[in-house]
Amino acid sequence: MNKTVLAKIKKCLALARSANEHEAATALAKACELMDQHGIDEEDIGLGDVAEAIARASRTIKPPLWEGMLSATVCHAVGVRCLINRDGDRVFVGVQSRAEIAGYAFSVLFRQLKRARADYIKARLKRCGPSRKRGRADVFCEGWASGAYQAIVQLVSKAEPGAIVERYLEKQYPHARPVDSRAAKAKRADDDFHNGYDGGRNASLHQAVGGGAAAPLALT
Repeated sequence: MNKTVLAKIKKCLALARSANEHEAATALAKACELMDQHGIDEEDIGLGDVAEAIARASRTIKPPLWEGMLSATVCHAVGVRCLINRDGDRVFVGVQSRAEIAGYAFSVLFRQLKRARADYIKARLKRCGPSRKRGRADVFCEGWASGAYQAIVQLVSKAEPGAIVERYLEKQYPHARPVDSRAAKAKRADDDFHNGYDGGRNASLHQAVGGGAAAPLALT
């Protein structure tokens, strides 16, 4: 879908509401001409409000469950949908700036989570064997991903993706399938999940990892 053409059509349709009858008629005629020329209908115009944002992820064929939980947390809080592209990165789809906000939130939280995982292993799991350590760290990350919801909802108003986003996905990604995740191989009898959840609740989107100032999460 040509975003430039859609922008021109929307501009013409906006001018078609002008109080100047001649200007309105000319703008409407131009909009219709562009729509006919490029095979664009009213639904396509609505789909033009849907945007995509890509966020770097683990880039594996079978990502860990906690990564999927983090993207699901972001989707639930911001009101977008998510899929994985061929590079293994997350693609967030939403109306207007919500996709960009979701991509930003996932990127920042993903980095924070990986740092929290490393710190947790060093502080609590260094006596565990490799397999046990990996499994318990994964459980910690799953808890962290769930707890991070609190950090997002403090900055973004809750919303549902809406039918227009679902229609966009059907049209642009008709063959998309659910992602197969790798579940943690550890019993949840430990406190790892709860420790992770508490850590995730303390996550921050006010400042990017590494000390740089984060862009404000503003909806347009």
